[in-house]
Amino acid sequence: MKRIFIALCILMSTQLNMNAESKKVTLEVDGLERSYLVYTPSGFDKSHGHSVLMILHGLNGTSEGYAELCSAQMLSDVNDALVVFPQALEEQSSEIKGSVALMKQMNLLPAEMDIKYPWGAGARISAETMTEMAGALASLLPSMMPTVMQQGYGELNETVDDVKFINQIYADMQNNYNANDSFFVTGASMGGAMAYKYAYDKSCKAMKVCILNGFVGAGVDTVGKAINIPALIFHSKADAVVKYEGGMFNGPILSTVKTVASQNGCGDPVEKAVADVKDDGNTVVEMDFSCSAGKEIVYFESDNAAHTDFLNAQTNDVDFFVEMEKFFYGKSVTGNDDNLADLQLSFYPNPVEDALYTTEDGLCSVKDVTGRSLFAGKVINGTVDLSSLPAGVYFFFLENEKGVKTARIVKK
Repeated sequence: MKRIFIALCILMSTQLNMNAESKKVTLEVDGLERSYLVYTPSGFDKSHGHSVLMILHGLNGTSEGYAELCSAQMLSDVNDALVVFPQALEEQSSEIKGSVALMKQMNLLPAEMDIKYPWGAGARISAETMTEMAGALASLLPSMMPTVMQQGYGELNETVDDVKFINQIYADMQNNYNANDSFFVTGASMGGAMAYKYAYDKSCKAMKVCILNGFVGAGVDTVGKAINIPALIFHSKADAVVKYEGGMFNGPILSTVKTVASQNGCGDPVEKAVADVKDDGNTVVEMDFSCSAGKEIVYFESDNAAHTDFLNAQTNDVDFFVEMEKFFYGKSVTGNDDNLADLQLSFYPNPVEDALYTTEDGLCSVKDVTGRSLFAGKVINGTVDLSSLPAGVYFFFLENEKGVKTARIVKK
């Protein structure tokens, strides 16, 4: 059983194959060659409309890497959705690229820091901040980055219109894949910043947005504006990359969330502690802001999660993918949560060590995050032996006369 999870200047590099489960597409935006990956449901049927789930990678990320991380084909199959991974461009400013490289050589920036593939998300640093960072070498900045110092700030991929890029991809989905109005955008880290920028833009076509450890860049015009669509937001007080109290590119996170909610006309949040069933000393609070229908803001805040922990189903008692699917599609079909009762399937334990117990019998299979089949067998008397699987995150499929049900499991 599957679930529901006029192009401008589009130049296609290849003929689209409607039977393909995944496809890399190139197109032209403002004279620049851009690309994205699109995953279609297995046995894709263009005769009916499909939702679009767009996932924006973080700084230095790639569309291919995030497709694997997010189990793209599974998301597509389970939600009967077109799952899209756009690719950001390399930094277009030679001034900024050269200055970052030089500052790394001078040990003014961490050697591991890079600015490869940033979104044009309004990620801006003031000249004053850069001067402070340069310390005794500040006198070199005017010659290293004359344009940046003259305009008073440096902004990553400032000249790249990624809002237009996103809209052209969605137009492509409508024209070539019969996409419907259910268009959802999610992004992580700088991808989250890009999702914020897109949601604030008057040309935004998304119905809902999900922000994972993102921020509103200083280069984003938010004056007198609101995102005007529901937003699901995740962040951690212990995030060392996009710092909770404010950092190189961002202001204080909780203040940002409250501002977004206020702009949407929401009231004070109702806080609810998420049960610490993992007993890992890491707690999560859910804040539901009082908003009118169609403008809901929901915020999950961890006290001790690292920057990438929300993408790990074993961390924080909160599965990002489960919550995202519930928010976008109304119920989750890839996690062990309360809504599985609606699908008449429950299972335990999760994480599983050896035996997995379910409420139904039938044929079953297990696939890894790349879609590779690792196990096939039967559930007999509500039990299946998974002891042969190595530790990891998998997708469990159960098929019987009632249909096919899917769940995300963690193997110890």
